[in-house]
Amino acid sequence: MSALSTPGSTAPAAYRGRGRGGARLADLVWLTWRQHRPVIIAGLAVAGVVTGSMLYVAARIATINQECKNTACPPGSAQAASLTGFFGLTNLSIYLTIIVLFLPLLTGVFVGAPLLAREHEQRTLLLAWSQDITPQRWLWTKFALLGVLIAAAGAAVSAAAGHLAHTVSIATGKSLFALFSGAGFLVTGMLPLVQTVAWLAVGVALGAAYRRTLPAIFTALTGYIAVLFLVLWQYPSLMTPLTALVPVSGNQDFTSRLGANILVIHQGTDTIYDASGHAMNPAAVQSLCPSANSDCPAQHHLMEALRYQPASRIPDFHLILACGYLALGAITVAVVWWLVRRTSLSAG
Repeated sequence: MSALSTPGSTAPAAYRGRGRGGARLADLVWLTWRQHRPVIIAGLAVAGVVTGSMLYVAARIATINQECKNTACPPGSAQAASLTGFFGLTNLSIYLTIIVLFLPLLTGVFVGAPLLAREHEQRTLLLAWSQDITPQRWLWTKFALLGVLIAAAGAAVSAAAGHLAHTVSIATGKSLFALFSGAGFLVTGMLPLVQTVAWLAVGVALGAAYRRTLPAIFTALTGYIAVLFLVLWQYPSLMTPLTALVPVSGNQDFTSRLGANILVIHQGTDTIYDASGHAMNPAAVQSLCPSANSDCPAQHHLMEALRYQPASRIPDFHLILACGYLALGAITVAVVWWLVRRTSLSAG
């Protein structure tokens, strides 16, 4: 039976270290580096490679965009060949965006979850918390040191991801690279930084709760995927969308009228409007366009409703999501504090 779970005369860890002199900060920094240097080096290396790659791709796309005079590059040109293809710059930007999207999960899995779970598995907490340092100071110092390094790396990645997304958005002008849709929205506005710190806290809390690394990792993975899909599903409706009437003419580019990077929530022919903006009943529409002529709606200037979020709301949406992730991180930090105070140590 583990020394951490042996029944008998035990005392909460929060009270075991009272009255101690405490270790120096330099000792705790050395201890943190000694225990976590592999993941620190690997994490900083990954962040550096991803950041450098995004800056390089953004610079190449910006150069090609200037060479093509800020218009679509002619098909068959060297510039178009550089942008297209499986490993073209356009696809590389998509691959890098996906990597950035999952970096917070990697932080929670490889840094957060093992922080306490591995100590429980290796039964080293009894030694660490019975020395000249309180459990709280041991935990919060390591948490803060790792958090600062992760936040610094996350800030660099976030800045580079935002720069790449804006560069690609300017070069393409619309569609897949709109800054208000999908992964492009979730990797801009410093959201990767906030998510990384939040999921670090989640990983630590899961490790403290399970006291086993693998269950904590599996739960973090499941939770991250669930939260990601929840955010993608719900974020378009965080604010009441605007409505505009647009021509019924199939696929369109509304950039010139509604602005670039809008988020289209719904566009359909549920209700048809005439050129004056008055709703038409189905019988009137049928009498006006009795055949399946695709040019008929355009000839009669028929319109349909488009519900959308304007690009001006992107910072507001980023702020709302950032507050949500910070709240998640704060809750999990409180859970860690509570679990550490309830941890009982016994020499067996």
